[in-house]
Amino acid sequence: MKKFGLKKLYINFLLFKRAFVNYPFQKFNIVEILLFWIKSRLSRSQFLVLSGILVGFSAGLAGVVLKTFVHSIQEFLNNDLPINERMIAYAVFPFAGLVITALVVKFFYDNDQKKEISFVLNDIAQNESKVNSRKMHSQVIQSAITVGFGGSAGLETPIAITGSAIGSNYAQRYRLGYKERTLLLAAGAAAGIASAFNAPIAGVMFAFEILLTGLVFSDFIPLVIAAICGSLLSRIMLQEDILFILTARQSFDYANTFLYIALGIVTGFYARYFLVVSEKVKTFFDRYKGGPITKAVIGGVILSVLCVAFPPLFGEGYMNIKMLHQGNINYLIHKEIFSFFNSPDLVIIGFLILTLLFKAVATSVTLNSGGNGGNFAPSLISGGLIGFLFGFILTIVGVVDVPIANLMLVGMAGVMSGVLYAPLTAIFLIAESSSGYDLFIPLMIVSVIAFLINKFFSSINPTLKTLAAEGKIFTTRHDQNILNQIKIMECINEASEVIQTNSDIHKVLDMCRNSNQNTFAVVDENYRFWGILNREQLRPFLLGARPPEEANLTELTISPNFEISMKDRIVDVIKMFDESDVWQLPLVSEKKEFLGFISRSKILSRYRMLLKEYSE
Repeated sequence: MKKFGLKKLYINFLLFKRAFVNYPFQKFNIVEILLFWIKSRLSRSQFLVLSGILVGFSAGLAGVVLKTFVHSIQEFLNNDLPINERMIAYAVFPFAGLVITALVVKFFYDNDQKKEISFVLNDIAQNESKVNSRKMHSQVIQSAITVGFGGSAGLETPIAITGSAIGSNYAQRYRLGYKERTLLLAAGAAAGIASAFNAPIAGVMFAFEILLTGLVFSDFIPLVIAAICGSLLSRIMLQEDILFILTARQSFDYANTFLYIALGIVTGFYARYFLVVSEKVKTFFDRYKGGPITKAVIGGVILSVLCVAFPPLFGEGYMNIKMLHQGNINYLIHKEIFSFFNSPDLVIIGFLILTLLFKAVATSVTLNSGGNGGNFAPSLISGGLIGFLFGFILTIVGVVDVPIANLMLVGMAGVMSGVLYAPLTAIFLIAESSSGYDLFIPLMIVSVIAFLINKFFSSINPTLKTLAAEGKIFTTRHDQNILNQIKIMECINEASEVIQTNSDIHKVLDMCRNSNQNTFAVVDENYRFWGILNREQLRPFLLGARPPEEANLTELTISPNFEISMKDRIVDVIKMFDESDVWQLPLVSEKKEFLGFISRSKILSRYRMLLKEYSE
């Protein structure tokens, strides 16, 4: 009986396959046909669970490959080369990395400069969660060159974008809807982050805090499954020295609470400094008139000089934190430097302060002059250095039993929380990567303080501010998110009627009698918008109270309170309707041509329909 059932399934699959082989518009391989067949036999929830597994392993594999490649390059430079040769490498490699990345982008990726997580958010809000398929490999290749050659950036953002592209394109390939596509996009990103840190909960929190802001989802199980698969794959394939794991620490002592509060304030203001420097450097390179290669050359020179002067700025920097965590300060500052100064402690303090100040510059130059990477790792590295420096200073001034290892861990969470505006991601990332669940209280204290400080200066992450102001990404304002999905052209009244300034008044009155519209557009002979004519102005002539010969169309025409353009957002159009208290407003082109009336009732109908879709 079982054999008969399997045979029946096999025959069913062959019949299904034959239909795809004969499909004239798109070609599918045997694995894709099998997945389509499985999809036809599973429920929506079951197929999403299967999709979460497949997307999770795919995104996790991309993260593993990228981390392994970059780690191999930097292991060779940091450990296998003598100090003199290493300094030469620090001078040459960062420059070469930025220039090569710029050349790859120009000649192989059509000069596509979209490499930030904000563009994924834009695709979610404006492009129905359809991420360009090239992002499945472009981010891996470009960031491997940039960071592998010493760019002062992180790999986590490229991994997250790669995972997002894998999830989005998987959903597109198997014809899933917008909600499913968005869910798998976020699942891919979660798996990527989970694989980078072996931290599945942090991956899920990253998806909810950053990618799914303003969206309501109940199907979160595929997201969790994808994060588990990504984390499991990295745990199996990555070596212990590649994974970011810090386990040695002191137990939490409530007597140190004030130290953590102070550290939260310090990391909060440093995160603000980091964001301000990033914006300044970005503005500089955006305004620079030269081409992408010239920008990369300028950025490469600056970065190479900084890496030679401050070697901890080279590459991701996780090894620096591991060495500091073990108390090996000589890994960051070569011991020969101490012979030139009488006070080694002051050398350490001064060196670390300058490294922290220039870390923001080095990362911003890397990312804005042509390199590819993200702020994930730089924020963590900076937080770890601040924690060590904070504890080191306390030890020098005589404070006993300073938990330096704990301060480093929670400092990392603090800066990351402030830079990324993602406190939950920061808390769980450090807790998971350090097995430091007993540090939840100090992690929450520092992360929340740092987050609130930056929230005070800017309610939304400065890197997303422009897109949010233009309505191109979702925010925590749910109503505005829905309104931003409504297109101007969807709200045109198809029954809009037009009168020309030289029209015969008798024909105008006949049109008015036979129309159910109350407002008419008046245009000149070139169809340029002149004004509007309401039924109220024509009522005396329609009722015979005044003879038609007395009517003058140009005198009866009035100017509307507002004219809508194609550049206006629906949110702004709603305000125009509220202020003018009318049901129709004219849509006019840049050349003043009348395009139709925008209907207030159509906007409300479209809003109700979208609200129903998002609520289901």
